[in-house]
Order: sequence, then C-alpha cells, then structure tokens
Amino acid sequence: MCGRFVQLPVIDFGQPGLADLAPGLAEIQPSYNLAPTQRASVILDRGEGRQVTRLAWGLLPFWAKAKAIQGKAINARIETVAEKPTFRTAFKKRRCVIPMAGYYEWSISPEDGKKDPWLIHATGPLLAAGLWEDTSPLLPDGNLGTFTIITGDSSGVSADIHDRMPVWLQAGQIDDWMAAGPDDAMAMLLASTPPSMEQLCGWRVSGPSGKRAR
Repeated sequence: MCGRFVQLPVIDFGQPGLADLAPGLAEIQPSYNLAPTQRASVILDRGEGRQVTRLAWGLLPFWAKAKAIQGKAINARIETVAEKPTFRTAFKKRRCVIPMAGYYEWSISPEDGKKDPWLIHATGPLLAAGLWEDTSPLLPDGNLGTFTIITGDSSGVSADIHDRMPVWLQAGQIDDWMAAGPDDAMAMLLASTPPSMEQLCGWRVSGPSGKRAR
C-alpha cells in the first residue's frame, strides 16, 4: 500500500519538459509527510487540458453517505479497481496522476518485531496512477474533490520492504492514461514499468542512523 508520501516542486531533474507536464507543478507546496485525508497536488484534466489541483487524499464516491469511507479508500488495488463499487466509476471516467518525491512504507523489524518506517524515493519525480472524484458535501470545504492511489505488487527495492507499491507511469503516458477507455487503461497499468534499481532506493528513517534497503 501507500500510507504516506512526499511532494516537492517538480522541476526537470535533467528530463527536459518534465516541469511542463501541467501548469503549477513547479509551485507545488513542499509536504514531507502527507497523510490520508490531507490535501495534495494532483494532475488531472476536466476537459480543458492538464491542471494541477489540490484534492483530499481518500476517494469519496458520489454516493458516499459517511466520511468514514475516505480513510479506507486511500489506495485502490489494481486487481479490483475496475469492479469495486468505490472506484469503478472513477476508473471509467476520472483518472489522474499524483507526483511524488517519495513515499513511506513500513516493515517488521527482525530485531524487535516493531514496525520500521522506510522512505522510498528516486533520483527524480515519481508519477503514480490515481483516480479522482469531484466535490463532496461530506468534506468541510464542499468544493474540495478527493483522490486515491492505485497500487500493485512490489518490485525492486520496494519488495524488500512491503508487498505493495504505487503503480508508476511515465511522463509520456499521462494523456493516454487520462483519456483511454477502461480496457486500455487497465492494459497500461498491467504493463507499467517500475523505476530501476538505479533510480529507486529505500532508507530506514527511524533509529540513530539510516539504513539503506538492498
């Protein structure tokens, strides 16, 4: 899963045009420990081209009667996202991308059985596949929409820490991801290529000193 993540202003990092994926990416507010229900910057398209919009983390479908569902809908599993009632309408019509500078995951320490937090990050911005819903009357700000992050099986350094990770997209896939029909969108998710070991690394952030994942 993905329970916390980091957002920083998106700049090119040697990849020309990366900061131009959507207006406002270079002005993203730094957030080093984004938690469920908090606001984050999300790339979406409401029919007028890509835009960066602040949404609350945890998807609230239009039919939700209680806000409690939000905390249970921060992640959507790739295996069920197209059919599960909470996500299936958004999967058909409202897909988005969540830029991250890294995300946190927890592993069980073999030394004392406690949960150790790890920061998994890359040499440049990560682009996670997600879904969004428009405004919800259940939120204090009635004009605020919500989003979820799609997750799949872990690979690479992430697999040493947890069995789930966000599904990553490449910059050139954003328009296709947002516009594709459900079948093509699912095919894109299933064919997603995670960052390489050279790009992605993990650091334990607890204790007197950090420890790098294998």
